[in-house]
Amino acid sequence: MPAISIFDIFKIGVGPSSSHTFGPMKAAREFLLNLEQAKSAVERITVHLYGSLALTGKGHGTDSAILLGLSGFEPETLDPDAVEGILRTIHAEKFLQLPDIGRIAFDPEKDFIFEYDEVLPRHTNGMRFTAFDSAGDVLRSDDYYSLGGGFIVRGDEPQPLPQQGEPPFAFSTAAELLELAEQNRLSIAELTHRNELHWRSEEEVQQRMDALWDAMKSCVQRGLKTEGVLPGRMAITRRAPKLYKKLMEKGDRNGLDTMDWVNAFAIAVNEENAAGGRIVTSPTNGAAGIIPAVLHYYTELV
Repeated sequence: MPAISIFDIFKIGVGPSSSHTFGPMKAAREFLLNLEQAKSAVERITVHLYGSLALTGKGHGTDSAILLGLSGFEPETLDPDAVEGILRTIHAEKFLQLPDIGRIAFDPEKDFIFEYDEVLPRHTNGMRFTAFDSAGDVLRSDDYYSLGGGFIVRGDEPQPLPQQGEPPFAFSTAAELLELAEQNRLSIAELTHRNELHWRSEEEVQQRMDALWDAMKSCVQRGLKTEGVLPGRMAITRRAPKLYKKLMEKGDRNGLDTMDWVNAFAIAVNEENAAGGRIVTSPTNGAAGIIPAVLHYYTELV
């Protein structure tokens, strides 16, 4: 079993699904970068979605994530406040502004093809990007798979190992982790930190941890202040701002309010996730509300 870093588990991405939005956005951007040699000739791009991405893609915002990826945006740096305007412009004017390539025609209603009855051979979360020149000839066509947790792979290429080399405290089960911690008189946090230092410097570890925490805090804060209706046919009204307002109006906090505060923070993150906002996967978007909620309560209210 390959060694897994905390930065393989905790990633800054976009909601509502690491496999259906985070991965496809990364795949779209990677395809764009691989067009380097043919970029001056690109006139049209089509996207075929297969398997689960076809069947549940619209509900998960897969098409929107791919539009953002083809526009050159990355999940880690995407401004959530800009997304709605970017997508509205693409759908209204039917074009994509490709970085280093320029503007090309793209009609989301025609250039996304949902292959509901077909699955690519490697994985159910498959997609095919094809670029054409002005004569309609194929410049490049690549299949990508979104394997979950933001991991992607192209075609039949082997999945790259997340980390190179075995860390000093390797384990594959929770029991092994606890045993190693006890044998070496380390807390789980200390043991994990030592493993991370095997792959990267103390400065890089700290910088990346800070970036994760900043993204978590921003997600909670944005979810607490953003009102309105969540996207989707069910038209669910956001609850976190109302819960937060009620808790603030109560004034003095006491121990009985602890879970109310944590719940409000968790719901804020989950609603941001449902709205396609930037979140930290931990380890999936579906579970992403719990860890930031507990940390936010501890740092802000304890």
